[in-house]
Amino acid sequence: MEFESLKDGLLSTVDTGLKYARTIDREAEFELYLYYRNRAEVDIDQGVVKATDGIEEGNAVRVAKQNSVSFASSSGISLNRIKRSINEAIASLTSLSVKDERFKGFCEPKKPGREGAFAREILDLSREELITYASNLVKDGQGFDRRIKTVAGSSSAEWGGFAVGNTQGLLQASRSASNSCYVYCMAVQEEERKSAYEYDISRERLINTEDLGETAARKAIDLLNAQKLNKTTVLPTIWEPNAAAAYIYTSFGQSARGEYVVEGRSPIADKIGKEIATPKLTILDDGQELSYPSTEAIDAEGYPQQTNTVIEKGKLTRFLFDTYYSRIYGTESTGNCSRGGGPFGSTLPYETSPLIRPKYFEVKPGSKSLDDIIASTDGQAILITDAPIGIFHSSVATGEFSSVANSAYLIRDGEKKCPLQPVSVSGNFYEGFKQLLELGNDSKKTQYTVETPSLLFDGFSIVG
Repeated sequence: MEFESLKDGLLSTVDTGLKYARTIDREAEFELYLYYRNRAEVDIDQGVVKATDGIEEGNAVRVAKQNSVSFASSSGISLNRIKRSINEAIASLTSLSVKDERFKGFCEPKKPGREGAFAREILDLSREELITYASNLVKDGQGFDRRIKTVAGSSSAEWGGFAVGNTQGLLQASRSASNSCYVYCMAVQEEERKSAYEYDISRERLINTEDLGETAARKAIDLLNAQKLNKTTVLPTIWEPNAAAAYIYTSFGQSARGEYVVEGRSPIADKIGKEIATPKLTILDDGQELSYPSTEAIDAEGYPQQTNTVIEKGKLTRFLFDTYYSRIYGTESTGNCSRGGGPFGSTLPYETSPLIRPKYFEVKPGSKSLDDIIASTDGQAILITDAPIGIFHSSVATGEFSSVANSAYLIRDGEKKCPLQPVSVSGNFYEGFKQLLELGNDSKKTQYTVETPSLLFDGFSIVG
């Protein structure tokens, strides 16, 4: 398929597939999802170049009848592959003994939102250009310092889209394009090893690799000569954007999801309208900001994506819903139906039935620079520059977390003193938001579907 005709092609196929489904069972409800992605990627690691390109495509079918819902999927978007999934879903439906009395039908038709921006140059990126991008990243990292022993670089470009239709009369599609790059550097000094990374991702311009390799190498070198903290204490912690994004996604990115709220697993389920954080904190989930990677005209069930204010000046204002859970809760969908593996992309979208996820969290920044925040701290504090290990395995239900920061610095009397050997950072996410002292002005788009500035918290336990 060509990018210009992609939506029309997908919509035509969905319409044909639904017509076939109706001939099999006129009493059942059907939903058909088609996914198409053209992707090229180059990885360079230890001098070995691995270049891949190809097309990922697949279909997913849901069938509902008499409060039973079945799901089937397969790779490919040809009519034969779609018919196979439809027949498998119908066969599964007849064998189901469990009813879902809460199911009230698939998504109803709505006017779509807007697609995100994209640079047409992304469509024309060749494998050779991607190899050049990755090579430049590796070259710049290796040439920075003789203590940089391992450098890996990657670059990718992709474009594609998806379409959704159902027997409620919904028939919608959206398309997008993006490109990204990533560089990893490891510094070695005697028995000490420290690593760091940098990246760029955009849908509205070509990626810029300039200085990324050197920046990652410099960050790794700066972490050498790490000192032991040699204490167990409670200290203020400053989380730079990559670390702060992991904190935001693991806390409100999970507990604000409608299924956790409805099923009683979210500790903020009864907090709508209440102050749950410092008044300095405002968080939007924005599925319509043109520059965000996940902005689409519709979500994964065909509902228009939108901008949702989750927290406004410290008060919880909204949860995130798809059609299924919004009807149980007694509200409307917020356009947050998703498919696939979230920010880490562990599964292909057509391989999983719909679920709820944030589209892209935006934490409204403060006015202070990171240097000003550091300078404002009295006594000792800890600066965390990258996502701590283990933070993504924290408890949504309780908010308790315990993680290890491998990239951390000691702050003393407002000055960045020295890198630290790994320190354990633990506490409670939700209590932490009440002790959020400052938000920086250094907002950054991250790989965790969060744009956030640096955050200064008080009151977490530190073991070093």
